[in-house]
Amino acid sequence: MTTPPPLVDPSVEELLGRVVASPEVELEWIDLLSQLEYVGCRKIVKSVGFESVSLEILRHVSEEASHAFLLKSVVEEGGLRDRSWRDGRFAEAGWRYFQGLDQRISALPGSDGLRYPGVSWAIERRVLVVYPAYLRVTRNESLKKALRRILAQEERHGAQFGEIAYPDGYLSKVAEIEAALWPEFVAQATALSASPRPSPA
Repeated sequence: MTTPPPLVDPSVEELLGRVVASPEVELEWIDLLSQLEYVGCRKIVKSVGFESVSLEILRHVSEEASHAFLLKSVVEEGGLRDRSWRDGRFAEAGWRYFQGLDQRISALPGSDGLRYPGVSWAIERRVLVVYPAYLRVTRNESLKKALRRILAQEERHGAQFGEIAYPDGYLSKVAEIEAALWPEFVAQATALSASPRPSPA
């Protein structure tokens, strides 16, 4: 099995530079990451049949839920409290990216039984570019502590999903799907990072 090489993406540094330039925008961004970690947890639960749940899958679910919790805790510590993820600046763009990834990977020929590991591999591959870059540029000390803890687990997840015996060419197709969706998300997030939040009615 040929595994696509690790991602190299300069657009991540540019986007994160915009995010950390404003504490308000950065809290919104952290809230998005919390949202996506929760969505990842929920997708695992929905895509793995009850009869197929293993100790390792339960561990993955619990760790993704803990990532959402750690990031949401940073958001609330920063003063953004008691609101729905739906109200987030980046929320809709995040939903579209994740849903598009899940739907397109699940529709690949021969994807039966591979939806969970295939989507997880794509997400972990992207996370292992975004989170280390974010750790380098953020000045939020609470976030740094959370990211270090999260990354230790995400690195293990990435290795775990990279060791599965996928059909030849499958991961290349998964990587192509994710690579096609990511620039659209970055463009939307970049535009949203520069847009003022509408005042409450």
